[in-house]
Amino acid sequence: MEQGIRQIHHAIGFRWFTETDISVADDPELLDLLADSGCKQVLIGLESPEPRALDGMDPVNWKQRQQGRYLDAIESIQSRGIAVNGCFILGLGSHTPETFFRLREFVERSGLLEVQVTVQTPFPGTPLYARLKREGRLVRDRFWDQCTMFDVNYHPRNMSIEELEEGLRWLFRELYGQGPVNQRKRHYMEIHKRRRANAA
Repeated sequence: MEQGIRQIHHAIGFRWFTETDISVADDPELLDLLADSGCKQVLIGLESPEPRALDGMDPVNWKQRQQGRYLDAIESIQSRGIAVNGCFILGLGSHTPETFFRLREFVERSGLLEVQVTVQTPFPGTPLYARLKREGRLVRDRFWDQCTMFDVNYHPRNMSIEELEEGLRWLFRELYGQGPVNQRKRHYMEIHKRRRANAA
């Protein structure tokens, strides 16, 4: 089967990406098959570099239990030549202005090639919307025009709206400026070089 996947990939030459969770790193054989099939990127919702912020993110706190192995999992995936697009949500319940610095540090330590940062968004009709409305933390009851995932339409718990907005702008400059992007690309190319050297 593995040989067949390699032959198909080399014959067709297509590249693709997918969404998954961090548990994909638990299966080295699957990672090798993904790489051989032409998978070049996986999008993974990491959500936050802070374990406390992941409390309640899912019904059984699965993401919180995985947070301690994020760095090893990212290394394992990217060592196969599959870039990880790490997705983070800012403005979660325990987030403070310090979270922006911690996220930048995590991105640098992890070697993530791609990073996606959005702000928590209580879409009308969702449990998050209902909870924030009960707590009196919505800016307005209806705000579809602000459901861009980059607009702050609620009052964060541990910072002001202005602090969250300014922190987002600062983080965008820190992560998406040409210098940081080039640095992440260089790191990823080094991974590729080591992979080719080990395969030789």
